[in-house]
Amino acid sequence: MFCFSQTLIQPIAVNTYKSSMRGLHSVDRNIIWATGTDGVILKTVDGEKWKLMRQEALSKLDFRDIHAFNKKEALIMSSGDGCQIYRTKNGGKKWTSVYTNMAKGIFFDGMDFWDDNSGIAFSDPIDGYFYMIKTNDGGKSWEKLVPIKMPKILKGEAGFAASGTGIVCKGDSTVFIGTGGGERARVFKSKNRGKTWKVYDTPLKSGESYGIYSMSFINEKHGVVVGGSYLDSTYTDAICAVTNDGGASWTLVAKKGPKGYRSCVSYNRRGVFISCGRTGVDISMDGKVWRHISDEAYYSCVLNGDVGWLTGKAGKMAKINVKRELVYQYMNFSE
Repeated sequence: MFCFSQTLIQPIAVNTYKSSMRGLHSVDRNIIWATGTDGVILKTVDGEKWKLMRQEALSKLDFRDIHAFNKKEALIMSSGDGCQIYRTKNGGKKWTSVYTNMAKGIFFDGMDFWDDNSGIAFSDPIDGYFYMIKTNDGGKSWEKLVPIKMPKILKGEAGFAASGTGIVCKGDSTVFIGTGGGERARVFKSKNRGKTWKVYDTPLKSGESYGIYSMSFINEKHGVVVGGSYLDSTYTDAICAVTNDGGASWTLVAKKGPKGYRSCVSYNRRGVFISCGRTGVDISMDGKVWRHISDEAYYSCVLNGDVGWLTGKAGKMAKINVKRELVYQYMNFSE
């Protein structure tokens, strides 16, 4: 059988520290940043050659999310007990602490931005509500966001810091947050930068370790959520759903969905989706019909134009070719 995965996915070896890489952000098709454990930070400015940077002072932290503004400026966010956010303005040579929260129960899951100034980040719940912070100066300073109206969480409900993509900002003011762990996997939505919120049920399985791990939205109305359980990676029955009305309702992708637990999903403007997780990588042209392209495990993925990137355990990284004509050929290939 012709192996499409060898055509689409090309492994690369640049992380000699073999750290676990979950933070991944693409400014454009050439400028990509990645972060992980052991103080490892990676960057390419031409889409080919990667620079490995390691910050010894940050080696105890697990940076599960990164947001880059350009080749010089970026933010990195740690997950775990407590949160620390650092910012660089010189391409990663020096990192300055811009936020620290070591309060009991704090566990940040992700951050995202509407523009180069305004962004939001969220933690697992504190006292029955998601803990959120906001910035209006590109992450140079942060303050607690206190919504006017915020639905209370369900018992056990939380976010997942699998790839930093459990939160998505779209348009000028809309933000989505995906959850799991409780009796239902839900999507919280705000249309005014977190001042007021609504919450909607999804058909994804929820419960201990089950729920929404990642989201990708084409626009404010059309989006995809993926998940499952990192403890049950082969479970496939209710791990992907799509919306066409801004999250108010969701349709389960049951028969032709991703092949197991997925920790990340990404979309490019040319109409291609990819998802990745412990059981491999899948590709789609509409979010409704998926095709498995590789059994190789990855934590995070990102697309920009005709190319994309994948990061994973023990320094694992790869480049993926997502030219629409090649993806179309693969989607219509009969084994």
